[in-house]
Amino acid sequence: MINRTARLFILAGLIILGLEGCTSTPSTSIDSPRTHTGMIDAREANRLMAIANERQSPYKEELTLEIIKRLNFNQNSKLAIQSLKGLNTNLLSDEKYRDYALIYSQLLMEDQAYFDAQRILTETRLQQQWSLFNTPERITLHERRADLFMLLSETQASIEERFTLQSLLGLDRNRKLENQRNLWQSLMALSVTELTSLKNNAVSNNQQGWYELALISKDNQSDLENQLSLINNWKYHWQGHPAGKDLPRDLELLQELINERPQSVALLLPQAGKLEKAGKSIRDGFIAAYYQARRQGRSVPTLKFYDTSEGTLNAYQAAINDGAEFVVGPLDKKNVSQLSTLDSLPVPTLALNYANGDHSTHNLYQLALSADNEARPTAQRAWVEGHRTAMVLSTNANWGQRSAAAFIETWQSLGGTVVSQSKFLGNGDYSDVVKAALQIDESEKRARELRRLLGKEFEFEPRRRQDIDVIFLIARPSDARQIKPTLAFHYAGSLPVYASSHVYSGAEDIKSDRDLNGVMFSTLPWVINEESAEKQLINTTVKPSASYQKLYALGVDSFQLYPRLRQLQESPQVRFYGATGSMYLGENNRIEREQLWAIIKNGKVQAMPSIKIK
Repeated sequence: MINRTARLFILAGLIILGLEGCTSTPSTSIDSPRTHTGMIDAREANRLMAIANERQSPYKEELTLEIIKRLNFNQNSKLAIQSLKGLNTNLLSDEKYRDYALIYSQLLMEDQAYFDAQRILTETRLQQQWSLFNTPERITLHERRADLFMLLSETQASIEERFTLQSLLGLDRNRKLENQRNLWQSLMALSVTELTSLKNNAVSNNQQGWYELALISKDNQSDLENQLSLINNWKYHWQGHPAGKDLPRDLELLQELINERPQSVALLLPQAGKLEKAGKSIRDGFIAAYYQARRQGRSVPTLKFYDTSEGTLNAYQAAINDGAEFVVGPLDKKNVSQLSTLDSLPVPTLALNYANGDHSTHNLYQLALSADNEARPTAQRAWVEGHRTAMVLSTNANWGQRSAAAFIETWQSLGGTVVSQSKFLGNGDYSDVVKAALQIDESEKRARELRRLLGKEFEFEPRRRQDIDVIFLIARPSDARQIKPTLAFHYAGSLPVYASSHVYSGAEDIKSDRDLNGVMFSTLPWVINEESAEKQLINTTVKPSASYQKLYALGVDSFQLYPRLRQLQESPQVRFYGATGSMYLGENNRIEREQLWAIIKNGKVQAMPSIKIK
């Protein structure tokens, strides 16, 4: 009778030969033609790997890879990743190396370990073996690279992968259309300057046609008529182009958007009370965009203004009675929540806050500047960039606590750990709060105890806790300018600091903001775009306060956005690039925003590459 050790050894030999089916658990999700169907669980895999480790190289590495290929990845992806991470790939044959690259890159993508996936998918050895992959495998790898490069904001590289994919997909119309939709979304993520450069240096007519079409779309989002005219002209000159046969859905809708555009718009905003200044700022932003459109000869609606400070429903009904075809507002969260309890509204309505709850009301759209919504993509970016253990420092104010809670919820859902969460009052308690958060006080306490035990003095340098690799800071500029140097003073100056947009006042102050050097934060394009015609108009006519800049931007976007809501609704991949960010329509008709990223260097704000997080 064969003993258990001998049976396992024989089984391991059969696995490497690909002859043993093992158990009958469901097949792996790895998208590789080489994958076997017989699966083993983690317990059996660990037993077999112990045997593999006793073998001589290269059989040890090849046997380990075969065992991993038989592992049920849906249940044991962490074990598979850890095992593959330890492989010496130099000892794998070319064929086994290709298996390794296919399996490992997908596991890393699913684990959101994007920088590790990038290393695998751009290895020189892999590049040298493209011709040895069969067509389905090449398609898989190009799709994976396109997705990865987009996630890491290497947008132009992603676009190149999409162009390559289009030629590999042959007659598969559905996959080609899906690839074109992804290509279009990538093109829309580029700036006008980048698109112009690519168009001028295109290596094929096909690519040049795509770049020209993207420029027309991206550079004319505020002018429906001009955009439609340019699209029609493009179609005439690019007959036979793939996009001419299957125009992106958002562009197909342009004529209908023009025909259906509301001619009478009502603004429901507070004109008295605590929200009076906020309401006035939004109104000024809306009017600035309105007058800019008129100056350019574009069609504009008639406007009427209604005060919501004494009741939203009455103001809303008055606007409807006066013939409003579209309503912008209200602003107050309670008022928006009041509208959201209704099953339907008589005309499309763009509320300027998010309602409580997730009730879906027909004709109600919601756009907001929410600190909570900033925190979630900040957590996602920090995670994508490889951080895993966070310290959260936030103001004790309610908005700061909501933002901290949103960050923590998102961070933990991704698999991250919050090792410290602290609040500051802003009354000179920064050093005490930071010391406690970094456990400097505990280090000092241990030193005092050691001096007591030894009975003598000695030199001592406190040590901060070492289990933090990122800090999320939620603070106004006046607080942040004191906290950032305090972090450096307490030995945490090397830790990356991500912050909420509140960290920057919106007005350049190089001398004061040098204390914020290195801080990264998301912000509205409006804040750092000095070329905006609407912003220049407001700056010369209103003399605005920096604290209300975001609300002017919200007013501008509410004017630019209202004719395009149907476009966002029917084309989920479409983004509208406005003053408050890149916008798309989410669940329950909530307009989600992706802001720009910036970093403070030498006291000045500089734009950073964005990272795709959705």
